[in-house]
Amino acid sequence: MTDTGTRRSASSGGSGSGRGVSSTHSSPAAAQEQNGEKAYNEQQQQQPQQQQQQPQNVSFAYPYNNPYPFGMPPPAPPAMAPQELQLIAPPPQFRRFGNAAALGLITFGICTVQESMMQAGMSVGYGHGYGAMTAQSIAVAGIAQLLAGLWQIANGDTFEGAAFTSFGASWLAKGLGQVPGIGVIAFQAAEAPDVVRKQNGIVGLAWSIWVFILLAGNVKSHVANIVLFFTLNMQLDFSCAGSWLDHERLTKAGGWFGFFCGLSAMYNAAAILLNEENFWFNLPVGNWYTPTPIEDEEAGVYA
Repeated sequence: MTDTGTRRSASSGGSGSGRGVSSTHSSPAAAQEQNGEKAYNEQQQQQPQQQQQQPQNVSFAYPYNNPYPFGMPPPAPPAMAPQELQLIAPPPQFRRFGNAAALGLITFGICTVQESMMQAGMSVGYGHGYGAMTAQSIAVAGIAQLLAGLWQIANGDTFEGAAFTSFGASWLAKGLGQVPGIGVIAFQAAEAPDVVRKQNGIVGLAWSIWVFILLAGNVKSHVANIVLFFTLNMQLDFSCAGSWLDHERLTKAGGWFGFFCGLSAMYNAAAILLNEENFWFNLPVGNWYTPTPIEDEEAGVYA
């Protein structure tokens, strides 16, 4: 019994001493492992803070300038505050305005033919029948032609826009001057006949100068346009001289020029409307001038 207890105590003591020795030798390694893990965790926690503190010179303009190594996507642009929508007019080639030149020409031509026939004494006698033109002067040759000029300006055609707008305003003023109660008729009735004639001559002279400018701007256009502005200029010149000098034949000659001017305006309108798409052929207008090709310095090609 003594030997057996001694062996048990020795074996238990040996095993206890063995566990104690092994635990004593393994405690420094475990502590070193724990310290290393703690240092690694602290380093991982400090690294994002250092990256946030470092300023990054990043341009968010398109295309992005990527300051990062290859294979890493560029940062997303910062969120923009919502802005109000701005309606910007599209360029002329994308607008839905049609060519208003035909409208301006036909309204001008219709009223010019009627007034010139009365001025030349073709129908009701010389100097009579102008009262019947009041409504058409306001609505047809006035408002419609004025709107056609504004549409042409919106389309980018400054020349036709200036011509139609100015003559539309002139016809509108002429028609309003015939309306009773506005004061124009009463004002001219109170003036002496010679003063009224010279006033009309001065008005015709100013418009004759303007039409001569338009004629000069059409010398490189087609023949139909040149005939239109030439006959219109002659009408205003003869009408101005006839009013100033109180000469009936000169005034009638101006009426005849105006008659052919109105017909040429109607022909120009027909040449725009009647083409190969809706007619058998294009109406001839007499294109006589061929512009010299201009070199495009930017593209290096000829326009």
